[in-house]
Amino acid sequence: MPKTITSRMLPFSACFALLLSACGERAPQLPTGALDQAAACGVVAAASEREAAGAKGELPADAQTRILHYAMLYASSGTALDEDKVNAVSKRMPALFDQTIKGDWHALQPTCAAAFPASRVSQPILPAKPLDAMLQCDALAAFLRKALADQGSTYAGAANAYGSFIEKLDPKLSVTLRAAGLRNGDALREKKLEELAAAAKLGQPPAVIDACEKAYAA
Repeated sequence: MPKTITSRMLPFSACFALLLSACGERAPQLPTGALDQAAACGVVAAASEREAAGAKGELPADAQTRILHYAMLYASSGTALDEDKVNAVSKRMPALFDQTIKGDWHALQPTCAAAFPASRVSQPILPAKPLDAMLQCDALAAFLRKALADQGSTYAGAANAYGSFIEKLDPKLSVTLRAAGLRNGDALREKKLEELAAAAKLGQPPAVIDACEKAYAA
């Protein structure tokens, strides 16, 4: 469903071993533009995830999707998720890396939380309407599966897990779509992009998927 995310979610992971000990004199601040804010908060999230995981090795898949979440939230400012905006944030992150982590980058964490409150939601609540909930779960899982698959074999297992969830959800979703009179085509694709934007706003992507699995993959 989603377009290819042309930029790696974490194109500068090798720098994190250095940033953990880096310290400058100027207190960091978020940029003023919405695109740069999302990219800067993505950098802060990447630094936080790297600090938690340790300085070596690839980050876990869930960590990658939490970093990607900032791009998704920026891209969801309208009715439907704009995939070009997701790519724009991913491409912008490396350019903002140095200036974002100067000084105590930890001080930016509450600022990013205030700018992107959904990034802090770890216990999301799915919509009460089954059609909306299932479409959001399906759209989010498909988007994350594609994003992780594009990173290569490292995240193949996580990408396949999203695919397995989609397969379990599909029979229930198909029945609900038929009842609602929705069929494959441009209208359904646009509907899924709208529901993907709504899913991004529910909370952290791994937590949303967990809620989806409890609801529809048991």
